[in-house]
Amino acid sequence: MRILISIFLAATVICHGCSKEVKYKSVIVPQPSRIIYDKGEFFISEETQIHISDPELIPLAELLQKNIRILSNLDIEISSGDNSKKSIKLVLKDGFPPEGYELIISDEIRIVASNYNAVAAGLSSVMQLMNPAKKGIKLQKVTISDQPDFEYRSVMLDLARFWNPVETIKETIDLLWFYKIRYLHLHLSDNERFTFPLDEFPDLKIVKEDGTREYYTIDELNDLVEYARQRGIVIIPEIDLPGHSSWLWKKYPEVFGSIDPITGKAKNLYVVNMAKEEMYHACEKMINKLAEVFYTSPYIHFGGDEIYLEAMKSIPEYKTFCKKHNLNVAFQGDADELFCYFINRINEMVKAAGKQSIIWEGFHGKGCGNQNISKDIQIIVWNTTYNHPDSLLKNGYKIINATWIPWYMVGAMNLAAPQEKGYNWDVTKWAHWNERIKNIELDSKTGILGGQICFWEQNHYKVIPILQERVPVLAERLWSNTSTTDFEGFQSRFVQTNSLFNRLFNPVKIEVSDLLSEQDQTFSETALITLKSGIHGTIKYLYSDSWKLPEVGTGFVYKKPFTIEKSGVLSVQLFDENGEQIGFPVQQYYQKIVPAYHYKVYGGAPQNGWTEMPDFAQLIVVREGVAGLMTPERIEKINGELFAKVKKGGHIETRFPGIYNPYAVELKGNIDIPKSDLYVFRIQTYDGLAELYIDYKLVGKEVKFENKPEDFSVILEAGTHKITIKYYYKQIQNQLSILYRTKEMQDFEPFENLVQPIK
Repeated sequence: MRILISIFLAATVICHGCSKEVKYKSVIVPQPSRIIYDKGEFFISEETQIHISDPELIPLAELLQKNIRILSNLDIEISSGDNSKKSIKLVLKDGFPPEGYELIISDEIRIVASNYNAVAAGLSSVMQLMNPAKKGIKLQKVTISDQPDFEYRSVMLDLARFWNPVETIKETIDLLWFYKIRYLHLHLSDNERFTFPLDEFPDLKIVKEDGTREYYTIDELNDLVEYARQRGIVIIPEIDLPGHSSWLWKKYPEVFGSIDPITGKAKNLYVVNMAKEEMYHACEKMINKLAEVFYTSPYIHFGGDEIYLEAMKSIPEYKTFCKKHNLNVAFQGDADELFCYFINRINEMVKAAGKQSIIWEGFHGKGCGNQNISKDIQIIVWNTTYNHPDSLLKNGYKIINATWIPWYMVGAMNLAAPQEKGYNWDVTKWAHWNERIKNIELDSKTGILGGQICFWEQNHYKVIPILQERVPVLAERLWSNTSTTDFEGFQSRFVQTNSLFNRLFNPVKIEVSDLLSEQDQTFSETALITLKSGIHGTIKYLYSDSWKLPEVGTGFVYKKPFTIEKSGVLSVQLFDENGEQIGFPVQQYYQKIVPAYHYKVYGGAPQNGWTEMPDFAQLIVVREGVAGLMTPERIEKINGELFAKVKKGGHIETRFPGIYNPYAVELKGNIDIPKSDLYVFRIQTYDGLAELYIDYKLVGKEVKFENKPEDFSVILEAGTHKITIKYYYKQIQNQLSILYRTKEMQDFEPFENLVQPIK
């Protein structure tokens, strides 16, 4: 949900040249270290020029030039040398901290820093201060001295569980630049895909039946690295090893796995074969190629999490390899020593390639046997169960906080913490979705490099809508960690920066009439689509039943509102007079339903979810509307969005766009009983509880969190009966299934076969 705030934070500032205090609206996210406002405004007009002190800054000047054109339709010049007034100057000058910059807006705009990336950070502040006006852009006069509190500010995209097009990654890069996030961590491989191309292993590449591919070419990756570099963003590559690697050892068991002599197929090792030299040689080539492509990154991430080692001990070469490398503990049966050997050996490859290693928290203590994990490896702490952050720090490791709550965004778990929870976080805090794992708060920030959002198992069309509201919070907590405590003030600044981001990067606004619920994007007959943009250009659109990102440039030119009559995905894009894209494609799904229930969604769940059915009267209603009957098409769409699929039989609609984290649902409707009989209702939830009421009487109540069906019997008379379903999911998966059967029926059938549509 978009946050709508009408009251803006008024910041008291010092007015240059006078003693009177003046109040201005604070607009920058993250809040700068030091900001002083002055009287008056700088106006960008057709006479304004961009001046650069060094040719290195040309990409930033061109980025500024492009964004000014989008906001004002002005084409301003880029030059070097001349220091005339009314210009925007990008200056490299020694003496600033690594990411520190100075921004002065007076009779000119001047960004000064010691390096390219710091100038890029200053430029994002300039962009956020822009206020489009007639024939130009206004900026409040101001002096800013700024630098971050934490260097490691990162967002991870999972490109392996679900395919993400290049456009999504580029838009994410622009979002990170806009909010001064330094790193984009790309999770390039997992059990489902290996998206990094390796010429030596062509079978790793996925090409679908329709000819589309699900791997990136070297040219595409080079382009992404350059696109990020031009915005001051560094891309960190990750190939997940030794676990999460079945795509490797299944496709090439002779290199990465072990071949079963009976079947001739790959043995199920669950990890790459850490007792095979061919595997290490292949990994070295892989590391060197990663270092070559991602040349701007000081780091390479090579996984190191969630490993299963028992199967390794069953292969013939295990003991031979352990003996050869003096892994005596592993030889005796504790394969964890072999795992630690693997980490250290891959780390040496990473260092030989000129990079530094990052891994997930996956080993215990300092290592195992004679294999102590090298202290020059940086550890991302996420689960806190493999290695406690305090233990890692005491053992001399540098760590990065990627706590489950609030920084894990996980599609299968419907998990994405709201802004306020993120704002109340600090780098010393770890919280888990699992109530059995205790929250952690350290006494000191020493040794903590920063933090990271981890965006797992999400389709490309959810990336920006979810990150757009959460990246600014992470940025503020890491850039301005010691100076920001006002959440309402942050919200007011975010409203302005978010509006400007949309204007630049999502310039087409979609308006829809005749929806049953605007928030749910549902309709029953037809819906009328109107497309608008505050930016000059041509809008094109396509409407289809596929989420694949189409070539919108081949679509229809928008001239007037149009009607949709079936469920589908609307893709829209703005183009300039030369046919070049302005911003990025926007996609929205609209669902045609048969209305069946009046629903209410209730919030206020405790951090680890309810342990029993809550009192709905004590909860807060966060949304209400009309839900539809479940259809095969709807099930297909739900499962297309999930890593862990829902059951098809008897599934009830309990998912509502834009609502995340545990919540409760109340559904009200009517059922038609064709014949008086004994009815058995089978209720099953994955991670929650449900209650079924018929004619206001409780006829079925789950009492166990077991993900097993529970049956309830009741005699019903023929005719229409009112129903109420109360349901909540506790922590990790939103899934409700209800089936029914009479004595004459051989099998259970979906409950919704009895539900009457709302007229």
